[in-house]
Amino acid sequence: MTKRQLTATAGLLLLAMLLTVLIGVFDARRRVIAAEGDDLRTGQSAWVTATFDELRRARGGFEPGTKVFVNLEEKVRAVAVLSGRWTDVPLHDGHALTGRPGEALVGSDVAVRGDDLVFDGTTYTVVGRLGVRADSLLSDDVVLADPSQFSASPQRLLLDGPSSVRHYSAQFPGRSVEIIDDGTNRRTNVDAVSPVLVTLGALVSTLIALIAGLQTGRWELRAAAVRFMTGVRPLTTLRSAAARVGLISAVACAIALMGAAAARHTTNLDLDVTAAVVAVGTVTLAVSVVSFWHGSRRWNC
Repeated sequence: MTKRQLTATAGLLLLAMLLTVLIGVFDARRRVIAAEGDDLRTGQSAWVTATFDELRRARGGFEPGTKVFVNLEEKVRAVAVLSGRWTDVPLHDGHALTGRPGEALVGSDVAVRGDDLVFDGTTYTVVGRLGVRADSLLSDDVVLADPSQFSASPQRLLLDGPSSVRHYSAQFPGRSVEIIDDGTNRRTNVDAVSPVLVTLGALVSTLIALIAGLQTGRWELRAAAVRFMTGVRPLTTLRSAAARVGLISAVACAIALMGAAAARHTTNLDLDVTAAVVAVGTVTLAVSVVSFWHGSRRWNC
């Protein structure tokens, strides 16, 4: 490929990857806004009567992102993550809970002393401020990471997570479950546009990657045809072309991931688009190789 063609390939690939990052930021932002409007619930939610120890022993039966809340006082609750990490938590400062006991998330109107919050004689380290903005629906809320706040006796707990009701019923058959209606928050759950935008954005990004791969394969094929006439084997040319496209993909991936890291730092979102960005680069590389190989097969006829 010429320098102009290399630049065009790199530009298309980088465009597809940056679009992927923007889609990830948009989707992550949508999820945390929905969580804020739904009182921090991010999956299927239900009230259950159980002990925390029972749920903890059965945590292998729940999907990542499943957590359990217990109300301690008005606007104060304790949380324990049963499986995976709690990622869809709306924050405008700090970071999400790391899983260590003794941490707290508080709203902007909750008074703290430095980074410490005292509740019921216990001091907690405030690691994050709840709410997408300071003046949020969660400005008076407190969430404590402290398993000791759960009673040893059965108590009313809020279970939240992907398919949490089904998994709970499978682990504890016959127990009553009070499912929380997903339609309680009309402001967030009626959003039918955002999922469509995310899907369309992903399709556009994939289409750009496919076009970049097809065009790169054609350009490499033209240069390879000349080399073939001089005795260079197609396989040798294919290796060289794949190495060039692979290098372009790697550089574009690095730039896109640096952009994602900057977005994660500035927005306080738990953004992980590594797999999607690498997938875009892989699609371009695979399509270019297949296009080249398919075109060069007729030379051996």
